[in-house]
Amino acid sequence: MYRTILYLFLTFTLVACGNDKTIHIYSEDRQNSLTVIEEGSFRYVTPGIVLKIPDSNYAKFDISSVSKLGDGLWICWLENGGWDFTIDKGKLISNDLEAGKYLIQTSLPTDSRGIPTELKYRQKDCAVFSFYLMKLSPDTGAIIEMK
Repeated sequence: MYRTILYLFLTFTLVACGNDKTIHIYSEDRQNSLTVIEEGSFRYVTPGIVLKIPDSNYAKFDISSVSKLGDGLWICWLENGGWDFTIDKGKLISNDLEAGKYLIQTSLPTDSRGIPTELKYRQKDCAVFSFYLMKLSPDTGAIIEMK
Protein backbone atom coordinates (compact mmCIF):
# COMPACT_ATOMS: atom_id res chain seq x y z
CA MET A 1 0.00 0.00 0.00
CA TYR A 2 2.73 2.46 1.01
CA ARG A 3 4.76 1.55 -2.06
CA THR A 4 1.80 2.33 -4.30
CA ILE A 5 1.26 5.70 -2.66
CA LEU A 6 4.97 6.52 -2.86
CA TYR A 7 5.09 5.45 -6.51
CA LEU A 8 2.08 7.62 -7.40
CA PHE A 9 3.52 10.59 -5.52
CA LEU A 10 6.92 10.33 -7.25
CA THR A 11 5.33 9.84 -10.67
CA PHE A 12 3.10 12.88 -10.19
CA THR A 13 6.01 14.98 -8.95
CA LEU A 14 8.23 14.06 -11.90
CA VAL A 15 5.49 14.67 -14.46
CA ALA A 16 4.37 17.94 -12.87
CA CYS A 17 7.87 19.36 -12.54
CA GLY A 18 9.15 18.38 -15.98
CA ASN A 19 12.63 19.39 -17.13
CA ASP A 20 12.14 23.15 -16.98
CA LYS A 21 14.63 25.05 -14.83
CA THR A 22 15.12 28.68 -13.86
CA ILE A 23 18.50 29.67 -12.48
CA HIS A 24 19.49 33.14 -11.30
CA ILE A 25 23.21 33.83 -11.35
CA TYR A 26 24.79 36.84 -9.62
CA SER A 27 28.32 38.15 -9.55
CA GLU A 28 29.86 37.70 -6.09
CA ASP A 29 29.20 41.37 -5.26
CA ARG A 30 25.61 41.04 -6.62
CA GLN A 31 26.19 44.03 -8.90
CA ASN A 32 25.61 41.95 -12.05
CA SER A 33 23.19 39.13 -12.77
CA LEU A 34 21.57 36.97 -15.38
CA THR A 35 18.76 34.46 -15.60
CA VAL A 36 18.92 31.11 -17.35
CA ILE A 37 15.56 29.54 -18.21
CA GLU A 38 15.46 26.06 -19.66
CA GLU A 39 12.37 24.81 -21.47
CA GLY A 40 12.76 21.38 -23.01
CA SER A 41 15.77 21.44 -25.31
CA PHE A 42 16.03 25.24 -25.35
CA ARG A 43 17.95 27.47 -22.96
CA TYR A 44 17.27 31.20 -22.71
CA VAL A 45 19.79 33.62 -21.18
CA THR A 46 18.73 37.13 -20.25
CA PRO A 47 20.35 39.97 -18.25
CA GLY A 48 18.96 40.62 -14.79
CA ILE A 49 16.57 38.58 -12.73
CA VAL A 50 13.35 37.52 -14.46
CA LEU A 51 10.76 34.82 -13.80
CA LYS A 52 9.69 34.17 -17.39
CA ILE A 53 11.17 34.46 -20.85
CA PRO A 54 10.96 38.12 -21.90
CA ASP A 55 9.70 39.28 -25.30
CA SER A 56 13.18 40.58 -26.17
CA ASN A 57 16.68 41.05 -24.73
CA TYR A 58 17.67 37.38 -24.54
CA ALA A 59 19.78 34.76 -26.26
CA LYS A 60 18.17 31.42 -27.17
CA PHE A 61 20.18 28.21 -27.47
CA ASP A 62 19.27 24.76 -28.72
CA ILE A 63 20.98 22.44 -26.23
CA SER A 64 19.72 19.13 -27.67
CA SER A 65 23.23 18.19 -28.83
CA VAL A 66 24.99 19.13 -25.56
CA SER A 67 26.06 16.05 -23.60
CA LYS A 68 24.62 15.76 -20.10
CA LEU A 69 28.06 15.31 -18.54
CA GLY A 70 29.55 18.31 -20.39
CA ASP A 71 26.53 20.58 -19.95
CA GLY A 72 27.77 23.76 -18.37
CA LEU A 73 27.77 27.50 -18.34
CA TRP A 74 31.06 29.39 -18.33
CA ILE A 75 30.92 33.08 -17.42
CA CYS A 76 33.16 36.04 -16.68
CA TRP A 77 31.68 39.24 -15.27
CA LEU A 78 32.79 42.32 -17.22
CA GLU A 79 33.53 45.78 -15.81
CA ASN A 80 30.90 47.36 -18.09
CA GLY A 81 28.12 45.44 -16.27
CA GLY A 82 27.94 42.78 -18.96
CA TRP A 83 29.34 39.28 -19.20
CA ASP A 84 31.37 36.94 -21.38
CA PHE A 85 29.39 33.71 -21.56
CA THR A 86 29.79 30.25 -23.13
CA ILE A 87 27.40 27.32 -23.57
CA ASP A 88 29.77 24.77 -25.06
CA LYS A 89 28.30 22.94 -28.08
CA GLY A 90 25.01 24.81 -27.77
CA LYS A 91 23.50 26.09 -31.01
CA LEU A 92 22.70 29.81 -30.86
CA ILE A 93 19.19 30.18 -32.32
CA SER A 94 18.66 33.91 -31.71
CA ASN A 95 20.40 36.74 -29.91
CA ASP A 96 19.17 40.28 -29.48
CA LEU A 97 21.41 41.16 -26.53
CA GLU A 98 23.54 44.31 -26.70
CA ALA A 99 26.61 43.12 -28.66
CA GLY A 100 29.25 45.27 -26.94
CA LYS A 101 28.04 44.41 -23.46
CA TYR A 102 27.20 40.70 -23.65
CA LEU A 103 29.68 38.37 -25.35
CA ILE A 104 28.33 34.93 -26.21
CA GLN A 105 30.22 31.87 -27.44
CA THR A 106 29.10 28.35 -28.29
CA SER A 107 32.49 26.72 -27.82
CA LEU A 108 35.17 26.93 -25.18
CA PRO A 109 38.47 28.60 -26.08
CA THR A 110 41.19 26.24 -27.27
CA ASP A 111 44.85 26.02 -26.34
CA SER A 112 47.74 26.03 -28.83
CA ARG A 113 47.03 22.37 -29.66
CA GLY A 114 43.35 23.00 -30.38
CA ILE A 115 42.14 21.37 -27.16
CA PRO A 116 39.21 23.11 -25.39
CA THR A 117 40.21 24.74 -22.11
CA GLU A 118 38.39 26.36 -19.19
CA LEU A 119 41.42 28.37 -18.02
CA LYS A 120 39.84 31.68 -19.05
CA TYR A 121 36.85 30.95 -16.80
CA ARG A 122 38.91 29.83 -13.80
CA GLN A 123 40.14 33.34 -13.00
CA LYS A 124 38.90 36.11 -10.71
CA ASP A 125 35.38 37.36 -11.56
CA CYS A 126 34.59 34.17 -13.49
CA ALA A 127 32.61 31.05 -12.71
CA VAL A 128 31.76 27.61 -14.09
CA PHE A 129 28.29 26.15 -13.46
CA SER A 130 27.68 22.46 -14.12
CA PHE A 131 24.12 21.55 -15.11
CA TYR A 132 25.04 17.91 -14.49
CA LEU A 133 25.98 18.62 -10.86
CA MET A 134 23.63 21.65 -10.57
CA LYS A 135 26.32 23.66 -8.78
CA LEU A 136 29.38 25.82 -9.29
CA SER A 137 32.60 23.96 -9.89
CA PRO A 138 34.51 25.08 -7.82
CA ASP A 139 32.19 27.03 -5.54
CA THR A 140 33.47 30.48 -6.43
CA GLY A 141 32.94 33.37 -8.86
CA ALA A 142 29.15 33.60 -8.66
CA ILE A 143 26.09 33.17 -6.46
CA ILE A 144 23.47 30.71 -7.68
CA GLU A 145 19.75 30.69 -6.88
CA MET A 146 17.52 28.01 -8.38
CA LYS A 147 13.78 28.48 -8.74
